[in-house]
Amino acid sequence: MKKKNIFISIVIIVFVVGLVVGIFYYHNTYRDKNTTPTPLFSLGVWWWGENENIDEYLEFAKQNGINEIYYSNSSFDESINEFISKANSLNIKVYFLCGDYIWIEDESGFYDIAEKYLEYQQTFENTFSGIHLDVEPHQHPDWKENDEIRKREILASYINFVYNITNADKLKDTTLDFDIPFWLDDYIIDFNGEEKEAYKYIIDYADRVFVMSYRDNAERIFDCAQNELEYSNNLNKKLFLCVETSASSETESVTFYEEGKEYMYQELETLKDIISSNYGEQFQNYGFSIHHMKSWYELID
Repeated sequence: MKKKNIFISIVIIVFVVGLVVGIFYYHNTYRDKNTTPTPLFSLGVWWWGENENIDEYLEFAKQNGINEIYYSNSSFDESINEFISKANSLNIKVYFLCGDYIWIEDESGFYDIAEKYLEYQQTFENTFSGIHLDVEPHQHPDWKENDEIRKREILASYINFVYNITNADKLKDTTLDFDIPFWLDDYIIDFNGEEKEAYKYIIDYADRVFVMSYRDNAERIFDCAQNELEYSNNLNKKLFLCVETSASSETESVTFYEEGKEYMYQELETLKDIISSNYGEQFQNYGFSIHHMKSWYELID
């Protein structure tokens, strides 16, 4: 009788342990039946204030594995609360997208928007996951003059802007992302007693960095961002490699506009393989981002 009781106890213990493990596995592996599995890496998309077709775009994002959106909208009202609620229900995070080259030399405009952002965060139920900044130094009017000294001055001001806002007390609990062009490694800048490539300062100060590695081929995308990828990995920082889907006035090689969705998906899979072969299959310090929602949605199949 004693042996029988021991056997029953063992069976109960095994059953309970198995049940707990099963629940944990299910909780961490699957989402709601109406959503896609969590990607092994972050996959994001810029959403530049296209307020039409919201439900269609969100469904498209979900079906394609998107798990974060960089959303540009200045209303900070109930419509934003509803949008984030819909996105979150699909396990998609939403970051507030903003940017103006003017902030490089006059930070006041950014802080005005940051105040509205923080007020929204404290007021509404469904909140942003952080701020995503698209502040591009090469949009400064003086950049077009091709004065190398002036370009370095602009970049130094840009780095100073990034340093200041990432060290602002009011934003200490806010995730701050930055978009950067891939060619910042061409410029060595003297800042705060250091002298190094411009991109390194941004990776140093930002929470996450998004390299605009706009090319229509996996190998070239990787080549564009390889220095940034290496440096961010050494600092254990998250770095995103980004692709373009809009028509380009420069050259066809910077966008997937001509090739279409399926070709882009194939190249992104190849890019994963290239990164894995260089950094190992378990490497998680990278993600992909697509510019932007409307043009991607309308891209040919």
